[in-house]
Amino acid sequence: MHPMILHFPIVLIVLYVLWVLFFQRGKASTETEIQIGESLLLLAAFASVVTALMGLFLCREEGYDAEALLWHKWGGIAVSLLMLFWYGFRKNLARTKAGTIATSFASLVFIIFTGHQGAGITHGQNFLLAPILPEDKPQPVLLEDAIVYKDMVKPILEAKCMSCHNSKKAKGELVMESQALLLKGGKNGKLWDSTAPDFGLMMKRIHLPLETKKHMPPQGKPQLTEDEISILSNWIKTGADFKIKVMELDANSELRKIADRIFNTIETDEYDFAAADNNTVKSLNNNYRIVYPLAKNSPALGAEFFNA
Repeated sequence: MHPMILHFPIVLIVLYVLWVLFFQRGKASTETEIQIGESLLLLAAFASVVTALMGLFLCREEGYDAEALLWHKWGGIAVSLLMLFWYGFRKNLARTKAGTIATSFASLVFIIFTGHQGAGITHGQNFLLAPILPEDKPQPVLLEDAIVYKDMVKPILEAKCMSCHNSKKAKGELVMESQALLLKGGKNGKLWDSTAPDFGLMMKRIHLPLETKKHMPPQGKPQLTEDEISILSNWIKTGADFKIKVMELDANSELRKIADRIFNTIETDEYDFAAADNNTVKSLNNNYRIVYPLAKNSPALGAEFFNA
């Protein structure tokens, strides 16, 4: 109930603040204007209390980090108490413009703060500002350097799974933030079994019908693509090795074919600098150092050092 109704108090509080500040004419208000305002305020107070109560029930569910919930929980309680106070003393506060403005400002601050804390729990930290901040893009990886787990599997888990399975919100007591925690699994057991026909719990949940409650990711969340499902299943099938490099895979394996499509190679990668002079490159070579072009028609250079 909490996720379903939490937007009602937000909208009702904002509507009431707009009503008393811009539409209700203070002491000159008509009886109808006063009744509309009081009805909005009563609904806002009622919705705030019910939402906070449902939130308190929800936070008893396993998997939520108490520290992450702390400010959201007390923010919700503060909003409820403030709205009850406002309704109880509405006539006293309405006598002065300053009282109305101060209470309106406090209510808006509380719902913005509480909503932001809740969004962090549900969608991940910095959910509000992430779309307008510069994107922290990972450094591109070449096929020759790519590691299957680090560069193919982990990005999928981070994008599609970790919003519900992290240290602050561990649904099913499952946290996916490290190799050890992945191997540990959750309350329903280990995540994968390379010897099982369905490759274990994680792949079983992924392949359930979308409308099924236990389907993962849940309906409404970004779903895995065919390539992403294939990467996970083939990685598990080959033994779920956390250290194996892409170049160590069988050239005809499905995992290697997908990697060939998504990673640039030394030959196909694009560089924004010109090739170094051949004589300069040659002059850098000695008994302890070798500098050499990585591929024909590419400005990229490799360097190897042999001294202690």
